[in-house]
Amino acid sequence: MSFLCKSNRSSPPRLVLWLAACLGCLLVRSAAEGDGSLWYQDLCSYKWEAIDRDNKVSYTIKLCESSPTTSCGPGTAVCAQDLTTKTDQSVGDLSMQQLSDRVLDFNSTQKCPGSDNNIQSSISFQCGKTMGTPEFVAVSQCVHYFEWRTYTACKNDRFKPQKEVPCYVFDSDGKKHDLNPLIKVSDGYLVDDGDDSIDFYINICRSLNRPDKSCPEGSAACLVTSQGSYNMGAPSKQLELVSSDRLMLQYEASSSVTPPEFCHGHIPAVTITFICPSSRHSGSTPKMTAEVNCRYEVNWVTEYACHRDYLESNNCKLTSEQHDMSIDLTPLTLGPSDIPYKSHSGPSDGDESYIYYLNVCGKIPTTECDGEKYISSCQVKKSGKVPPKVAGKYKNQTLRYSDGDLTLIYPDGATCSTGFQRMTIINFECNKTASNGGRGNPVFAGETDCTYYFEWETAFACVKEKEDLLCRVREGSKHYDLSPLTRYPGPDSSGNWEAVDAQSPRSDSRFYLNVCHKVIQSGAADGCPLNASICAVDKDNRHFSLGSFLSSPHKAQLGNDIRLVYTEGFCDNRKSRIQTFLTLKCKPGDLESAPVLRSLSSDGCKYELEWYTAAACVLSKTQGDDRKVEDAQADLSFDLSPLKKGSGYYNLTSGSYDYYINVCGPVNTANCPEKAGACQVETSSWSLGEANSRLSYYDGLILLTYSNGSRYNNKEH
Repeated sequence: MSFLCKSNRSSPPRLVLWLAACLGCLLVRSAAEGDGSLWYQDLCSYKWEAIDRDNKVSYTIKLCESSPTTSCGPGTAVCAQDLTTKTDQSVGDLSMQQLSDRVLDFNSTQKCPGSDNNIQSSISFQCGKTMGTPEFVAVSQCVHYFEWRTYTACKNDRFKPQKEVPCYVFDSDGKKHDLNPLIKVSDGYLVDDGDDSIDFYINICRSLNRPDKSCPEGSAACLVTSQGSYNMGAPSKQLELVSSDRLMLQYEASSSVTPPEFCHGHIPAVTITFICPSSRHSGSTPKMTAEVNCRYEVNWVTEYACHRDYLESNNCKLTSEQHDMSIDLTPLTLGPSDIPYKSHSGPSDGDESYIYYLNVCGKIPTTECDGEKYISSCQVKKSGKVPPKVAGKYKNQTLRYSDGDLTLIYPDGATCSTGFQRMTIINFECNKTASNGGRGNPVFAGETDCTYYFEWETAFACVKEKEDLLCRVREGSKHYDLSPLTRYPGPDSSGNWEAVDAQSPRSDSRFYLNVCHKVIQSGAADGCPLNASICAVDKDNRHFSLGSFLSSPHKAQLGNDIRLVYTEGFCDNRKSRIQTFLTLKCKPGDLESAPVLRSLSSDGCKYELEWYTAAACVLSKTQGDDRKVEDAQADLSFDLSPLKKGSGYYNLTSGSYDYYINVCGPVNTANCPEKAGACQVETSSWSLGEANSRLSYYDGLILLTYSNGSRYNNKEH
């Protein structure tokens, strides 16, 4: 269908305008006909979704002729489904599209009830750093408005990857799970594989861009060994929803490229499963859980896998009811007469440095970037040679708490040369003794592609759940986990740790502590200050805090010890602050020995403790046989013998297949090949691997691998 361009033939001047207008219509239509010529062609391969939560309407969007069809039919560009009645309605036809700069309109022939206007949809594209997602904005007079921040709308290819797939899903409740914040424009994530001889890197939904590493072009998963770097897969499918708390992403290498020799003819592939934790969690690194013939399984426990409403707020508060924790940053909001927060990007006396004026969840009280509404971040060059730039606005701000990080994001700043609108990201850290009355001050942390980062220590970012977080240490490929030492209240609790006073066995005081947690209010420690992680009780039964857990453990600068520092206790003079330094040393197999008090400073304000424990040993991968495996360093042993079925199997069904599995022994059923420890059955059966009793253990995961199964019947693998 062509666009109708009307004219008044009685007026020659208008005839010229009519011809020009019609030519414009034809140009718009012809540009839309060939997907390959579209600046947004990278988006054409997918069907996109957006939701109006208030009105319970789900939208599916077909941008191009080549895009997957919506439930409204092949001619519909935007299909609206009423989630209550399950009825579909076209709100934009693909044949009636009009593209004007970065706004794409889809008209229709349907009239708006009670109006002469037609029902239509309008998508406003803006420059973003990833493929992004369409976001529903509003519906007004039967026009459905969407906004989409995507790299395809940028003025150049600065953020264009080799390959990217949509990185979000909606669950059955219409809640959005969005992994876009995990996508790295440069660099990648190092997977914890328990093998110091290799490095395995991944990016999320997007190919890796690691200028400092020789990862093959286009790879989203890259194996780096002493022999070279190998492409282990590129994004092959968009993010999938497995269940309400699990998402899955699949990468696969090209079948046209000969796989590395160590893959034994198999095409490399990676499956990444993202797991939303059952409670607030500091997050973890992605962890390799299985690898056979270059088929890799990676699990990642991260709060980004949870639905977005659980992680984010559009105001300055997070609530226990919605977010399982409570934060209120409104005390940081400045009024019109207050002095603005400011931070320098370089030496404060340098003319080439920038000054950033900031406010929290409100307009900055300064005239530097005056003239626009909602400005929360303003960039001013000290030399004055460059006009001030708006670096972010609070109107569409996002406050996010995920994986232990509290972040405030201001979008919609002034446009950069790429077309990307400047953005400010503030990472808040808990500091109960922050300056400025607990408010603290922002510190400029860096700038990348017109995104400005700030670190801000403040008492108002402290979360009481923080004590359950950050009890792990990572240095390169070495990982340490102190959480086995953490003790929790309850009927089965063994109570707090009691430190031995090596200096004076008959000391008048007793010392109780916990690891990465407050002391338990029980026994002799009942009465300790509520926030104390280490507590002294004197002969008169008075209780004193020797420090609280406010920062995560770290590796000592020298040697392999782990250091944990508790702060914010009070000295006897009530003026100085107590610090307790806990040095943990590796002692394989010992999780029972108590910490020892080694020294106390002359002013009584600095305590030094030492602790020999298996929890301070580097996590290691161990092997076992005969259905057993143990980690001697951590004093852990496992025996899977009770799971072995002497004459039987475990059974589960997926799709049209039945799966039969035994643990450390063959499946005893006529349906399965002999010796198979696991088999897949449809009309025929295939061995998924021969049974064996060899186990491996690493960081809480027991792995049983069956290999030498039936040959895969797909030529591509």
